[in-house]
Amino acid sequence: MRTRTGKKVEDKEPPKREPKKDPSKTIRVPHDAINEMVVIAAVIVDESARKRYLASIPADSFYGAGHSAIWSGLQELQRRQLSYDPATLKGLVPDIDTRYVENLVKSRPEAPPNLRHHVELIQWDRARIELVNGPLVDLIEAVQDQKCPPEHLRSLTSRLNSVLGNYGTQQYLRNSSELIREQSAKLTARREGIAVYPYGIPGIDNYEPGHEMAGRPRLLPGTAPGMVTVVTGLSGSGKSTTTLNAISGMFDANRRVLVGAWEQGEGMTLEILAAIRLGFNRRDLIEGAYTAEDQKRLEQEMERVCERVRFFRLPFGEARGKSGFNDRNMDLIQQVVADSGCDVFVADLFRRALKETSPDDEEQALYRMQAMAQELNAHFILVQQQKSKEVEARRDPRPTRDNIKGSSAWVDIADQILAWHRPAQWKDVPDNTIEGLVLKQRYGPWPLAVEIDYEPEYGFLGEGRSVSFTRSSDGDEDSDALGDFLTEGRSAGSKRRGKRS
Repeated sequence: MRTRTGKKVEDKEPPKREPKKDPSKTIRVPHDAINEMVVIAAVIVDESARKRYLASIPADSFYGAGHSAIWSGLQELQRRQLSYDPATLKGLVPDIDTRYVENLVKSRPEAPPNLRHHVELIQWDRARIELVNGPLVDLIEAVQDQKCPPEHLRSLTSRLNSVLGNYGTQQYLRNSSELIREQSAKLTARREGIAVYPYGIPGIDNYEPGHEMAGRPRLLPGTAPGMVTVVTGLSGSGKSTTTLNAISGMFDANRRVLVGAWEQGEGMTLEILAAIRLGFNRRDLIEGAYTAEDQKRLEQEMERVCERVRFFRLPFGEARGKSGFNDRNMDLIQQVVADSGCDVFVADLFRRALKETSPDDEEQALYRMQAMAQELNAHFILVQQQKSKEVEARRDPRPTRDNIKGSSAWVDIADQILAWHRPAQWKDVPDNTIEGLVLKQRYGPWPLAVEIDYEPEYGFLGEGRSVSFTRSSDGDEDSDALGDFLTEGRSAGSKRRGKRS
């Protein structure tokens, strides 16, 4: 090549640029595999930890050698409802070193009390590692670019702060394949007969003989995992009695129940539950009219019930209105429900758990309970009273949805609303029936009404009969919205049953 002046010069190759380094390849983010070992061992040896964490922590949160495969195998065991066994785990994931897993279990035979701390450190490790593969890389490249506009750099900085401020939320981004697999398992369970979860009250669980739907479930899907039932009624309407009958029925169905007996106390609730199961006269118990042998039978039944029914005492020592109290109680409830490994959690009365009772505070607490039921895969039964003054002012004193005391969120969060009404509480009629009203059912028909034989002295609920129920808007104080379905003459089925021994 020649220059403009005609002098010949040698061609030169342009200078080579150094390849741009990928920050994600050069930045090493340390993580502590010990936390992963602790959590893996805990979900193997502890049922409540298994139920709580296997479903909520993705396998790709584990970076220790072989840990991700082990976690995936344990998740598959849980999905198939199989107990842990090294050979079964090996069969599901052949690459797993089962000797390593067994050594983890041997060195940590019990879940530590600070397990949540180790879980949070795993989530923090994952957040830091993912920063290097995402927002942090973009920020470094922007800083190195002299032409990067300041507003873009500020935007990336905000994005980085946002990710760090919400670390651990990746667990809530659902993997599509996993979601489909979970739903397929539910479809299979329904097809094979595990579709409806009874409340444990025969008179309301299924349609009665002679009905066009005889033998089929009245409530769909009932006390299914991840759902919420609101039980309501006036004081004295039978809320606690019917709830205890439901707990008894779920006990007989081998379901584990956690009871927050916050209205009448744990000891008395347990005593009445055992008395209902034995057919003891509750008035006699209160008056001390029972023998030493009766007491022994009652104590034995209480011991038997406590094999699957546990009680939860909520602390109420702090002053009402103290800031943050509701959040602390919700955290406590979540921890106790998770630790109990229960299938059903009963809160009677749930509002007793709240110290901040403004509509907004109550609404937030109720939405938290709904999310908690879904996350812990347990059914929540929340008991709440009706507004007595509003009910007393109505021509028809039967409970309605908008008369549930407190926030409208009680209706919003409920998958089912069951209301109870005792006619003898309002009329001069025999106290031998109780009415169950289905005021909401997310996946089944409503409104529905059932008249159930009732023995108040024994807390016994007998056969149920569907009754005509005409629905109209809640809140019409002159409305017979819930019908005069029992004022047109009592059926022969409402005769008082003979006393139980």
